[in-house]
Amino acid sequence: MTLPPVVKWSGSKRAVARRLHSLWPPPRPGARYFEPFVGGGTLLPARPAAAAVAGDTVAELIALWVAIRDEPGRVAAHYEHLWHRRQREGHAVYYEVRERFNRERGALDLLYLSRTCVNGLIRFNASGAFNNSLHHTRPGIHPARLGAIVLAWSRALAGVDFVAADYRATLAGVRAGDFVFLDPPYAGTRGRYHPGPFDRAALHAELARLNSVGAAWILTFDGAAGDRRYDAPLPPSLYRERLEVATGNSPFTRLMSSARDAVTEVVYLNFRRDG
Repeated sequence: MTLPPVVKWSGSKRAVARRLHSLWPPPRPGARYFEPFVGGGTLLPARPAAAAVAGDTVAELIALWVAIRDEPGRVAAHYEHLWHRRQREGHAVYYEVRERFNRERGALDLLYLSRTCVNGLIRFNASGAFNNSLHHTRPGIHPARLGAIVLAWSRALAGVDFVAADYRATLAGVRAGDFVFLDPPYAGTRGRYHPGPFDRAALHAELARLNSVGAAWILTFDGAAGDRRYDAPLPPSLYRERLEVATGNSPFTRLMSSARDAVTEVVYLNFRRDG
């Protein structure tokens, strides 16, 4: 099961959700699902276990997920209020909300910005300020439609615990039989949410730890975007299978030019699907 997106976030797995779901191992009694780079949460509604832990280092994103789970009416009403204000008062409303978010870090303001900024791209500068502009030619999703989506997500998130933490802290409680889906930033890129390259050695160490406790995991990591390769292969000792999947076109090249870069990601599994 996939739902229409509620939180727009870079790196969405919506285009390949069915393919990734097909790779998941059979659920085990008492097992839990962990997703430590939750982002837009595409895979959460069809998770293989009702009990789940989802995390991210962006505290405002996690606060938004908690609000969607627990207070869908308040989330929808906040967006509706701002959406109608912009229709009445014009573009200045967006920049008022952006300034307030950068000052107060309100999760519901982040939702409004994500649904009305250029191409829905969440982007922070080196100082941590949200800096994408208003998409002037689009009003943003209609409040009635978004309200229905928020409610559907609220129901789907029952049983999911959200944590604002580094992925290793999110995974600290993983035990034998649990299943983990990891979607860290591309190798060789700098985060659009936090500056600096992703520490691959630390990731390798965490994957080795997950192997040692008997957890199953799937990792999407390196790959290609157009002519650009992001190659950082895992040590073969960590995984059992490797495959490549096409994930569609890059929204960043669509934003910056008329060209559209086809994106392919490598998927690693620490188990064999044939058992």
